[in-house]
Amino acid sequence: MKKAVIFFVLAFAFCGLCFSQAGNTVTVTIEITNVVVNGGKVFLAIFATSDSFKKETPEIAFELQADKTSLTREVTLARGEYVVSALQDANGNKVLDYGLFGIPKELVGISNYFGKGFPSKNFDKQKIMLDEKTGKITIGLYKF
Repeated sequence: MKKAVIFFVLAFAFCGLCFSQAGNTVTVTIEITNVVVNGGKVFLAIFATSDSFKKETPEIAFELQADKTSLTREVTLARGEYVVSALQDANGNKVLDYGLFGIPKELVGISNYFGKGFPSKNFDKQKIMLDEKTGKITIGLYKF
């Protein structure tokens, strides 16, 4: 009897943990626009901390085929602040290539950037809040 009670208590606690984690996540659609069809794979990166953003080591990364001018990817993440970035790798070397004065040679996009000037390398300026109200995030690709 004692073992049965302990089992049910532990099972109940485990279920509670699972449901509390599930309630902490949101599913969002990330849309990448201005894609050049067959212009190289598109790499999508999601950063959850300022440190990972500075070091360019995303928590989550995806590789997408550039078969349409607008691509989407559905992701489930914990509620919180994130920076989302995308790169269309025209030459297939899997890195962003830079030209004169550190200007990107390939199409790039980042959250909270709308194609004017240069995007900030500051996590706090580029971050977006993901919560139950966030349905879709749109990242436009731009050439400088």
